[in-house]
Amino acid sequence: MKYNNPDAFAEESETEYETRKSVESQSATGFMFGIGVLLFLAFKIAVIFGIYFYAGFMLSKKLCGEDTGQFRIWALTLLFTYLIFCIIYFFKGIVIGLRAKKSNLWIVPWAVCILVCCIAPAFIVKSFVATMLNLKEKQDLAYSVISWFVFVLSAIYIYGIYRFRTADAPRLLYWSYAFGLRVSL
Repeated sequence: MKYNNPDAFAEESETEYETRKSVESQSATGFMFGIGVLLFLAFKIAVIFGIYFYAGFMLSKKLCGEDTGQFRIWALTLLFTYLIFCIIYFFKGIVIGLRAKKSNLWIVPWAVCILVCCIAPAFIVKSFVATMLNLKEKQDLAYSVISWFVFVLSAIYIYGIYRFRTADAPRLLYWSYAFGLRVSL
């Protein structure tokens, strides 16, 4: 057995060796799939929350100045990011309330939410994909088609996450959503 398969154990038969190698291969495939899922999740979090986290970071640096400690800047960054999401879900509550009243004014806060929450992150994804493509091909039609296709797909995906026309909100932000609903009714 050792001659045909140098990594086989001395007392291992051919079928035992093949079974062990099959299990190892499946484990490696599962591990790589898990890493891929984690990378996709990290990318998803970066796309959806990254722009707001960056805005919170810039606000905290602007208010505190450059000489402030890192802990204070990060704490304020988290606070400002949370407040930005509160504003978004406040507008979502207004959208739901105005739709319930059958007022056509719901389109205005809905459009603001779409621009801020779906279009801006989709442009970030489009830029990310565009930088992955070869710079010589930027004038090519395929470059434009691929980058805009990615833009549309990511905008639709992000819209599906926020669901601005359904009456729900995360538990942590529900108070803001309910306040917007109360204001619009």
